[in-house]
Amino acid sequence: MNTIDKIMDKDFLQSKGFRRLLFGIGVFVVALLIFQCGMIVGFHKASFSYRMGDNYYRAFGTEKGFTDKYPIQMEVMRGNFPDSHGAVGQIITVDLPTIVIEDTHNIEKAILVTEKTTIKKFKETLKKSDLKVDDYVTIIGSPNDKSEIEAKLIRILPPPIDYRTATTSSKITN
Repeated sequence: MNTIDKIMDKDFLQSKGFRRLLFGIGVFVVALLIFQCGMIVGFHKASFSYRMGDNYYRAFGTEKGFTDKYPIQMEVMRGNFPDSHGAVGQIITVDLPTIVIEDTHNIEKAILVTEKTTIKKFKETLKKSDLKVDDYVTIIGSPNDKSEIEAKLIRILPPPIDYRTATTSSKITN
């Protein structure tokens, strides 16, 4: 019997050793696929941060110190990547099809509003023209090559309550 005949032997193909070998190969392949998915997600997130830093200062440059001039890079150096698939904040400019919001970390983000973008305020569906400066919004979308977030959903929110100035009692007058 030659080697190929031994491999094709039914006893070998049905043995526990052969099953364990196939199981081990399968686990190894699944682990490699999971690792590759993680690499793709990490690369996508890091490349968005890189492009955002490049394009941000080309458009909105500032003349202050390093930490003021490069907050995106400082966040990346600390290990905090900016959110690339959404944003929460206040609209500071509306120049359709692009709006710019200032997010909760005081970072300006460019949002691309397309025909496919759904704009909601509570249960009401609105048009692009209903977006106004000073509206508070939550945006869900995906990043593009120009460091913009292509909005899939924009939800207009009520303005946040400033708990430092809000009171729980009112003055009683006679």
